[in-house]
Amino acid sequence: MAQLLSPVCMEALKIHNPSLNLCSRSSWRMLVKGASPCTFLTHSGSKRRGFGKVRVTAEDSVSPSETIADDYYEVLGLLPDATPEQIKKAYYNCMKSCHPDLSGNDPETTNFCMFINEVYTVLSDPVQRMIYDEIHGYSLTSINPFLDDSSPRDHAFVDEFSCIGCKNCANVAPGVFAIEEDFGRARAYNQCGDPELVQQAIDSCPVSCIHWTSSAQLSLLEDEMRRVERVNVALMVSGMGTASIDVFRMASSRWEKRQSKVLAKAKLRMMREEGSDKKNSYWDNLWGKQKDYQSSGTGDVKVHK
Repeated sequence: MAQLLSPVCMEALKIHNPSLNLCSRSSWRMLVKGASPCTFLTHSGSKRRGFGKVRVTAEDSVSPSETIADDYYEVLGLLPDATPEQIKKAYYNCMKSCHPDLSGNDPETTNFCMFINEVYTVLSDPVQRMIYDEIHGYSLTSINPFLDDSSPRDHAFVDEFSCIGCKNCANVAPGVFAIEEDFGRARAYNQCGDPELVQQAIDSCPVSCIHWTSSAQLSLLEDEMRRVERVNVALMVSGMGTASIDVFRMASSRWEKRQSKVLAKAKLRMMREEGSDKKNSYWDNLWGKQKDYQSSGTGDVKVHK
């Protein structure tokens, strides 16, 4: 049974760096529908919706404590083996705490409430949850996206920790890149934009901060980006910013740690079942009730419980 943790939304929320995307849901959802068109990351106007670091602080605490949710499960206070019933219950409890009707019209709270809805949409749907688990290393069959050469790298990603805000990419491919307001760095707003223009921007970037990535890599990289505090590009150039950050290495390392926990659990289960008369492999049904995923032949995946 899944262990229940303290959901991040059960405390007073302070959401920083609102221009960062917590996780690019459009990126990994395209893995389910392989032929679907690329999706803009902007949801309204020119800025994409995002939530940056999620800082959870008790209102009555003298020294605020900071918690950064590691994944969608942790946002709801769950572990990856949570049952659908537990996910639903955690979602409703969370919504009671941050719903605009109860907490007022604070924009940050409203944005977070919208994010919780997206989290629940993913985790409550068996297919989307399967894809999420596969990408983030919660499945025994997962392959580290940074070591997988089989997936096409057709999504533009800007390493904002390396970007110097030169605006070159925004001038070369204005339909793909723009300079975000808060920190003066480039960002890919249409990550599946014109590949020729994107390649021109990559070739002409003075610091090589633009990369082609796969859908899975992009999801992990954007998830990692929101974990690190950033400073304005002017401070970074003047030497007052943070030390050099390798976001690719950090994202890959975090994936490996998650996968190690999954494999350790599988090994423990194997040891417990050794000598028993059970015939099922310990690789089966790791997180609970077994599901039989079958392709429908149209790019979608059907789930039979």
